[in-house]
Amino acid sequence: MTCLAVETGEDLEIGARPLLVVDVDEVVLQFVAPFKAFLRANGHALNLETFSLNGNVISLADGRRVENARVASLLSAFYDQQEDWQKPFAAARETLEDLTDIADVLLLTAMPPTHLEKRRRLLSRFGFAFPLIASEKPKGEVLRTLCKTHPPQLIFVDDMLYNCRSVSECLPDALTINLLINDDYRALAPKTMPPSVVATGWDHAAAIIRRHVADNG
Repeated sequence: MTCLAVETGEDLEIGARPLLVVDVDEVVLQFVAPFKAFLRANGHALNLETFSLNGNVISLADGRRVENARVASLLSAFYDQQEDWQKPFAAARETLEDLTDIADVLLLTAMPPTHLEKRRRLLSRFGFAFPLIASEKPKGEVLRTLCKTHPPQLIFVDDMLYNCRSVSECLPDALTINLLINDDYRALAPKTMPPSVVATGWDHAAAIIRRHVADNG
């Protein structure tokens, strides 16, 4: 597979090997903890009472919940500065590198492509030498377009169940893994429902992936 960062994936070459597609925020890179720290440094706090950023960000000045538009603005500012705040989960790079013996790896991040190059630099700093797509489109649509000519055996990993559902709807034969590493975050998340399966860490996810590839090889 061609190794480059692209906006939508048109320049990627998909081969015949199984394809492992992996989300970035809170899957490869830590998101919740650094975003909380970023907010506090900028006069806000994230109090997760529901599985959403909207409605859970408060102003430290007056304790009020901030409007969704302000949350979006803070998130964009965080992504502008992501290289100063985000670090990978300890096992992510090693696990993905180990899995390249059975699959090609592609990173698919849900963010405006304007942040793509900063994300690429951040990932490269920590040794993630995998192709990267940044798109705000539904992930199922992105992957259906990417795999339409030579659809490989597809495994998809994401912390958001709605992204797993999007992929399952567009590519029913794909294995979708709902990876929820943070215990507190997992407790608030929607219950993982079939056809997706839940994984609680990278070791767990790797075992599921290897078993699936072996059973479907």
